[in-house]
Order: sequence, then structure tokens, then C-alpha cells
Amino acid sequence: MAEDFYKRLNVSRDASEAEIKRAYRKLARELHPDRNPDDPNAEEQFKAVTEAYETLSDPEKRKLYDRFGPDAAKPGFDPNAYAYRGTRGGPEINFEDIFGGVGGPFGGGRGPFGGGRSPFDGGVGGFDFRDIFGGAARPRARRGTDLESSLQLEFVEALRGTEKRLTLPHLPKPLTVRIPPGARDGSRIRLRGQGEQLPGAQPGDLFLTLNVRPHPFFFWEEGDDALHLRLPIRVSEAYAGASVDIPTPDGRVSLKIPAGAKHGDKLRLRGKGAPTRGGVAGDLIVHLELVLPTERSEAIEKAMAVLGEATPDPRSRLSL
Repeated sequence: MAEDFYKRLNVSRDASEAEIKRAYRKLARELHPDRNPDDPNAEEQFKAVTEAYETLSDPEKRKLYDRFGPDAAKPGFDPNAYAYRGTRGGPEINFEDIFGGVGGPFGGGRGPFGGGRSPFDGGVGGFDFRDIFGGAARPRARRGTDLESSLQLEFVEALRGTEKRLTLPHLPKPLTVRIPPGARDGSRIRLRGQGEQLPGAQPGDLFLTLNVRPHPFFFWEEGDDALHLRLPIRVSEAYAGASVDIPTPDGRVSLKIPAGAKHGDKLRLRGKGAPTRGGVAGDLIVHLELVLPTERSEAIEKAMAVLGEATPDPRSRLSL
């Protein structure tokens, strides 16, 4: 049996979208291949949690997964065909066995409605299918139904803007969708006239929900137009100060870290963030994260001992 997607993300089956997103961000940071260059399994583990997030972060895909299991995450999965086969390997449904025999599915031959007048004959006590599925008495629809779909984007694609070609079952040809720069996870795009297509009627609209994969270092905060960056720095850089190169949407820039910087300090770079609706770039807020050595050696232990002796007790004023 394939590993449960909820277990991959360490969340319960009734976890909210926010809980799923937080769990994935944590695992993506821990398992990203760039942060684990010596771990040959890091890339596969990263791909596994990403697959789970892509499925569980999409409400429609999650519903299908909860109902049909891992098969629902496979490309080209058709829930209608799956349900028709039966989810437990049961026999295919034969509508002739249910609604009639010789003479058509709703005829008056053999079957549970065979023999004499059936409720589908349109006579007294029955009803006429023309009243339901169309006929002279049914007015023509004025507008097709609005449809919903989703689109998966990489963080950089959403940040810089992109174009995507979609192939949808109800459209006769592929559709090119332009994603504006700075798109957020969960935002919706309305495509007028690309919904249900009915003969002689105005087409409905198509609403696309954008599912943006989290980035291991860049992120957005709710209600904030600024782009945020988690920047790992060495203890020596925080103590003495340093100039480091960092990536931005417009290319790499040099950032000056002040001497005595602390873990969690924030530095703001104005105009170096993502484009806003007005076309002007927003700010980039850099969150400093101190990184300690991961290796063990005599030299590192001596250096840490010296550092510990030189550092005042940070808990001396800790009290209630």
C-alpha cells in the first residue's frame, strides 16, 4: 500500500489548509536538496512531500484522494471512469439490467420496469423525459455554467509572472493563460467565456484557483505586500558584520549585515521585492537566521568554548 499523504506531511486527515501549508513549508526547508548536499535521499524525500502537498492543498484533488486513495494523484486520473468500475473491484454497472431489457434501457420489455406501462412511458402516473432532458416545451439555456479548475505554479513562476497552456475537457483547443507577476497561493483568475459551452447560448466563465508551491527561503505574509526572505548567516557574520550577496526578483544584490546582528532581526530593502498591481516593485524584508556548525571537531569545540566564555549569560534577567 502506498504511503499515506497525510502521514508524509505529519498532519491529521482533518487538517486545515493552513496546517497543511505550514507542515509542508517546514519539511520543504528541512529536506530541500540545496540544504542537504550530502544526503542522496534528500531529493526523493523532497519530491515525495511535494507530491503530497500538491494533492492535499488542492480542495478538489483532496476530495478525490480521500475518496479514491493514491490513484487520484496520478496524472490523467478520471474519477468518473474509476467510479464506474467500482472502487472495490466490483462488476461494471449495466444500465440495461436496471432499467429494462429488449427495446432499450427504458423500454417495456424485461427488467424491473418491464411489462405494461412503466413510470418512464410518459403516461398517467409517469413523466416524460422530454420535460427533463429537453424538448419543445423546454426553453433554451441563456448562459452556460461557470466552471472551476486549478493551476499549479512554481513560486518563481508566480513571483515573476508567466504564461501557461491549459488543456481542458470542455474546450476544443488549448487555452493560454497569462499569470500576472506577484500571484499568491489561493488567488483566483476569472477567464470570461471559457466556462461551459452550450449550443445557442452564451458560454459561462472559468475560474482558476492558483496553487503556488512554497519556496524553501522566500515567502509571503498575510496582509503584507512585501516579499520576505529567510537568510541563513554564520555566527561570525552576525558578530562582526558582513556584506553578502542575496537573490531578488531583479537579480542579485549586496546586503550589508550590521555587526551584532541577532537571530530574527529584519532588514528592509526598498523596491527590491515583487511587482505590485501598480507596476512598482514592493519591498524585500530579509529575516536573519543564525546557522551553527553541523560538524563536530576539536577545533570547533574549542572555538565554541571560547565563544561561550565571552558571551554574557543571556538568561540572567529571565524571570516572571
